[in-house]
Amino acid sequence: MKKVAIMGGAFDPVHKDHVAAAKMSLDCGLCEEVWFMPSPDRWDKTLNASPEDRFAMLELAFSGDKRMVLSDLEIEQGEYRGSYVFLMGLKEKFPDIHFLLLTGADSYEGIPHWRDPMTFFGTNYNGHLLLRDIELIVFARKGYPKPDLEQHKANGYAPLHWLGKEQGFVGKYSSTEIRKVLPYNRTQCPEGLEPTVFQYILDHDLYRE
Repeated sequence: MKKVAIMGGAFDPVHKDHVAAAKMSLDCGLCEEVWFMPSPDRWDKTLNASPEDRFAMLELAFSGDKRMVLSDLEIEQGEYRGSYVFLMGLKEKFPDIHFLLLTGADSYEGIPHWRDPMTFFGTNYNGHLLLRDIELIVFARKGYPKPDLEQHKANGYAPLHWLGKEQGFVGKYSSTEIRKVLPYNRTQCPEGLEPTVFQYILDHDLYRE
């Protein structure tokens, strides 16, 4: 089966660590393709750029590498359903593909509390099902610890692959931090942004206060 890593998220905006983690996953042979899946407007997060703008910025960020695929499947889904429901739908839609989830160490910490917002009542979480059913690739994020790989395995979860300093990956960029400087910096490309993405932000007057 072809192995495809799904990298979902707001990408508000996409930064160099997103693309570097995808490229390293491919170069290390953990997957054959990475599908970037920008999320629709979400119940759990206020998004600053429209789905169309976030999609366009992703197109600019990794153009030229055919192993990276930009998909609108989650945006076209409409209402945000959460990662587990979406990934189970992908497995049903593409039965000949083995899907993995490519995510940051910050997100990994919160997976046990992920849920389907359409059927959310109190503590009706489904993140443990995702950990059980979906193989993970987790990349380093500044300020977040490396997952406990032995504990992850002992919990009966699906395999977890780590991308950190041992593999030459140092996660240092954050969309939140980049957004903080963009209202005041409209002349010099912030570290962590591709120049083409920065130019798109300027051309479309995004991330103003």
